[in-house]
Amino acid sequence: MTVTNLTNLTGKDVYTRGAEYVGKVEDAMLDTEKGSISGFTISMAPESFLYKTLSQGEQGVKKSVLIPYKEILACKDIVLVTAPKQLLPKQAEEEDHDESPIPGLID
Repeated sequence: MTVTNLTNLTGKDVYTRGAEYVGKVEDAMLDTEKGSISGFTISMAPESFLYKTLSQGEQGVKKSVLIPYKEILACKDIVLVTAPKQLLPKQAEEEDHDESPIPGLID
């Protein structure tokens, strides 16, 4: 088990497992009743797919988003997260759900 100081994560780049840039870690949210991390607040980059998706047709869109802890895949030099499927870019969504058979695989 690796132990990381939460302050060391502030400012780290955040990417989805599909290599889509999301933004930077802004803060960690703690559940004081359970004594656990509930998630990370991510400052979304204006060029990120998540910012563009969430700001479509809305004025005054928030610049931060809370990613639940269960969606955090890894934290070290960067932070990897799972993005909700409905927010993924169309191309990445199609690649993740490609059900074409593997060449040479027989049922």
